[in-house]
Amino acid sequence: MGFKSLLASLLLVSATFAQLSGRVGPTSSLSSKQSTICNVLDYGGSIGSADIGPPISSAFTNCVLKHSGSTLYVPAGNYNMQTWVTLNGGTKWAFRLDGLITRTSTTGGNMIAIENANDFEFYSANSAGGIQGYGYQCRNAGPRLIRMVTSTNWSLHDLILVDSPEFHLVIQQGSNGEVYNLAIRGANLGGSDGVDVWGSNYWIHDVEVTNRDECVTVKSPSNNILVERIWCNQSGGSAIGSLSDGTAIQDVVYRDIYTNGGNQAFMIKSNMGSGYVRNVLFQNFIARGTAYGLNVNQYWSSQSPGSGAGVQLSNITFQNWDGNVANGVQRPPIQFICADGAPCFDMTLSNVNMWSQTNEAVVKCESAYGTGLSCLRSGSSHTSYAVVTQSATRPAGYTTPTTMPGDLTDGFATNAPIPTPTIPTSFFPGLPQISPLAKNL
Repeated sequence: MGFKSLLASLLLVSATFAQLSGRVGPTSSLSSKQSTICNVLDYGGSIGSADIGPPISSAFTNCVLKHSGSTLYVPAGNYNMQTWVTLNGGTKWAFRLDGLITRTSTTGGNMIAIENANDFEFYSANSAGGIQGYGYQCRNAGPRLIRMVTSTNWSLHDLILVDSPEFHLVIQQGSNGEVYNLAIRGANLGGSDGVDVWGSNYWIHDVEVTNRDECVTVKSPSNNILVERIWCNQSGGSAIGSLSDGTAIQDVVYRDIYTNGGNQAFMIKSNMGSGYVRNVLFQNFIARGTAYGLNVNQYWSSQSPGSGAGVQLSNITFQNWDGNVANGVQRPPIQFICADGAPCFDMTLSNVNMWSQTNEAVVKCESAYGTGLSCLRSGSSHTSYAVVTQSATRPAGYTTPTTMPGDLTDGFATNAPIPTPTIPTSFFPGLPQISPLAKNL
């Protein structure tokens, strides 16, 4: 490795772990988890199986849990699944999913739930394994695809998740996890979340999401979360929220986020409530043709109001944004609608160049304090004020947003199968993926 390459790698590692509170991912190598291979074909499964759920459970109970350093293996091929599995516990193990599992039951819950795992890796060695949810058959009335629950020191990567009836990937609490090299394809409607995460010390990178709801979204409680190189490709867009009573989110970085179409470039959403969101950086955003751009809305009407006066937003920086919304008068490219009972403060915009495809736009602020936007107020006394709407002019630094090969022009229909994609090798214009696909190692 040359000096410049070494320096670039060191700078990347330094920048990454500056936000994280410590190391993420498994604590032992993948090779050390291959002393015993727990192949589902040896536990009642077969390629083309009508229900691969029981063989997965059997391989886990009778092999993985009895042999530390083992791998639960689903070979390449097609499998149906109608019995959901919860794999609870286990230390120093891996789940290698090289096959494609198709949902055939409408039971709710989670098709695959991993609970209380430690030193764990969930992956596809051929970068082609995953789950086809066929959500169009039971829209918003079936299972989520994968749920990671209270697990520590783990990674999930090189998987393809398609058309979940509900959410695609949920990360519930836990710590020290890394998620990367995913392709997620959902339908063009709400309730099709890509990645929802809450917990401590998580690194999520190199993910493509198509849907009409959350792209990669941080929920409460969360701290030390790094999200980068995300491609929201005809997606609802990434967000923090929705937030309500007892919110506790701090030390979050989103950077190198590319959004092609969809609901917003980014949204912080709540409706009343209590608690805080603080110490957040949104850096290097590109957005094209979204409905909203930078959207802070603490009176979000799609959410029932919390009991508090509002979630306190503070010390939030938006840096290096370039993009446009579809109609900047109907929906502002930038708005800060903050809670009158908890005005937001220290909102800092630096080199934020959001504009409109109609070449006309407004900006809006309510009870919002900071710098870098004309309607934000200054001062140390943060009192509420009514909505201010101001005409905007095209920012001097605005440029027509770049594109990505593979940008979609529309979302996927809600009443027909969604094709299984391949995982890209770039997720933000001009930047390679951070970790190569497993099939290329």
